[in-house]
Amino acid sequence: MKQKLFLCIALLIVVPLLLAGFYLNHQFSRATLSKSSDIALQTLKQTRQNFDSLISDTNDLTLRMMANAQIQKFLKEEYNKELDYDQIYRDLIAWLDDLKGSKAYYDTISMIAGDRIVFQMGTLDAVVDAGQARRASELMGKLYWTSDDKRLYAYRRIMDFNKYGRDLGVVKLNVSEEAVHRFYEGIHSYESSRIDLLDASGKVLSSTDRSAIGNTYAYYDAIMPGITGSGNEGFFGKKLGGEKNIVLYYRIAGPDWVLVQTIPERSFTLLKTTLNTVLLIAIGLCVLFGFLFSLVQHRYWIKPLGRLRAEMAKLRTGNFNIALEGASKDEIGEIHLGFIRMAGQLKQTIDDVYVSRIRRREAELTALQAQINPHFLYNTLDSIHWLALKHRNYDVSEQIEALSEIFKHVLSKGQPIVTIGHELEFLENYMFIQQAKYGQRIKLRVEVDPELLAHQVPKLILQPLVENAILHGLEEKLEGGTIEVRIERSGGKIRLAVSDDGLGADQERIARMLSDDGERQDGFALRNIDERIKLQYGREFGLTFRSKINEGTVVELFVPAAENANEELAR
Repeated sequence: MKQKLFLCIALLIVVPLLLAGFYLNHQFSRATLSKSSDIALQTLKQTRQNFDSLISDTNDLTLRMMANAQIQKFLKEEYNKELDYDQIYRDLIAWLDDLKGSKAYYDTISMIAGDRIVFQMGTLDAVVDAGQARRASELMGKLYWTSDDKRLYAYRRIMDFNKYGRDLGVVKLNVSEEAVHRFYEGIHSYESSRIDLLDASGKVLSSTDRSAIGNTYAYYDAIMPGITGSGNEGFFGKKLGGEKNIVLYYRIAGPDWVLVQTIPERSFTLLKTTLNTVLLIAIGLCVLFGFLFSLVQHRYWIKPLGRLRAEMAKLRTGNFNIALEGASKDEIGEIHLGFIRMAGQLKQTIDDVYVSRIRRREAELTALQAQINPHFLYNTLDSIHWLALKHRNYDVSEQIEALSEIFKHVLSKGQPIVTIGHELEFLENYMFIQQAKYGQRIKLRVEVDPELLAHQVPKLILQPLVENAILHGLEEKLEGGTIEVRIERSGGKIRLAVSDDGLGADQERIARMLSDDGERQDGFALRNIDERIKLQYGREFGLTFRSKINEGTVVELFVPAAENANEELAR
């Protein structure tokens, strides 16, 4: 049952919890990752306003410059160089400075005519990229963006408003990459994450990885299918450089830029770890409660049933000393009480059958005794006795007289009890007859406490023991031996011991003779004595047997020494 209980706990509690934990972990991880990615995207989109302002301000500034009459006049050189050039130059600087205002991302504003810079304010820029200027002229007034590893450049063609198709020059605005970098550097908070500003060709315009600026984005081909197929903003998972990443992006209208942020999934492990911890704690608590439940089951169900099984095993061996408690009020307690009652009833039934069998044997013995007519027996023995005296055969006369006394003791007017003194007289008459057969080969020595001679015991308990000593111990011993009868007090009992120095016997065989009705009939006398003593006084009294081959045998009888023992015998 214990194994079944633990198996049930494992199959019905632990395994379902683990499966549910794995499933919930998977689902919650996906939901957490999606939610965290959405939050990160919303944070990334906070930079959109800065980029929109940059694009809008640049577009507005270049359009105003293209439409400004003074710039038109300046580029056409419609002024007196000696008198107006410096003044117009200063006026343009003041106008542009006022127009630019606090927009710190422009570090240079210049105008190019042909292959030279004709106007410039801010950081000096002596480089004229003829190819970029020509590209801007080809776009017919559309704003055009390009970059290098330090700056972003915005170009726009300035056309002559008074003559269609005439090209006056190109406006060039230098935007500091450092200024663009400040747009998003404050949100770069995830471990190992990276933010990149890419143009339509995949070139890195600005990046948290400063070494990547001006180069082609390493994972451009890997992420562009996801960006192209997901609209103007969003996020998706992608394995980059052997590691799973979340790619967040949004497009910047106008120059067709895209701001991309890549965040390794492991950067979201804090929430995932917290979730896993909660799940583990929940599973651990359930397992703990299941274990505690199993302990309760073991304490109140399995252990009591185990004790019951042990007591049932004792009962099968004939041991009725049931050490079982039935104090609990549940079904287990009722089973215990029922078993205790059943064992008691079974013991009572066995005792009743046992007592009935003993009494039946005593009745058979009594019936056998009753078949002998005491008057006929005494008259016959008396006639033989006087006949022996007439013929002067005194040995036969003494034997007949001893035999008469033996029968008198056996019959004893139907009384089942005699005094120890009478039992010893009977034993002396028996030995007188036996000495006629064995002579001095077998000797009898009796030691008895005189105070015990009047104590009453069941009759015929010593003679069968002495007879057993003669037949099984001394008869086959050539030199004979001695039988010793000792009667004494031993604690609260009287000990009657019959010992001999004969050939001894197999102690295990004698034990079987005392306990098994199927053994040979020569063990009947010993069993009869043992059963009568136990029946009369209780199972703590009775016969014990000790023997060793070639050393001898000791048979002990114990009867109570209390004063009321005789009263019990009388009843």
